[in-house]
Parts: sequence; C-alpha cells; structure tokens
Amino acid sequence: MDYTLRQTANQHELADHIKNISAKHEGGDPEVEATREHPSDILEYFLPKAKVESEGLMPKLLANYMDKHAALNHTAEELTKHGLSFVAAKNLHK
Repeated sequence: MDYTLRQTANQHELADHIKNISAKHEGGDPEVEATREHPSDILEYFLPKAKVESEGLMPKLLANYMDKHAALNHTAEELTKHGLSFVAAKNLHK
C-alpha cells in the first residue's frame, strides 16, 4: 500500500515502519505558513502572468515557493537525522 505523508513535525515516526511512503510538499512547513500574510495556495500556480503582475503578487508567490523548498529540505533533514533513506523523484515532472 502507498501512503502520501503531508508535512508534519513527526514524519519520521511514520516513515520508519511504512514501506512505500512519499512526502508531498504543497507549501511551507505549517508553522511557517501560519505566519505568512499571504499563505501558499496551490490554485495560485494557475494564475495568468498578467494577473500576477497587475496585482503585484510575484514577491508573495516567490516567498511561498521558497518556503516550499525549505519544507522539502526540512523533511529530508529529519528523515536523514533518524537514519531513514529516501529517493528523490527525479523523473516525476518531465
């Protein structure tokens, strides 16, 4: 059975006994998202460029994007700290 693990502080507690698990990052770590004036919204991935520019959203979307990468790195770091291995899905988005 496959499981998708959303960002939590204790991902490693599940990952050590579930054989096939994936971590899904759609935004920053929850504690970071809670502090953002403009939290991540997956639907904003589909906004037309003209709307992003006209509403001045690019700095906010960039911050959200960087939070997502920080969360991804945080997940990898926690798994590694607990002696768990992982494989990045390098061919996922061809």
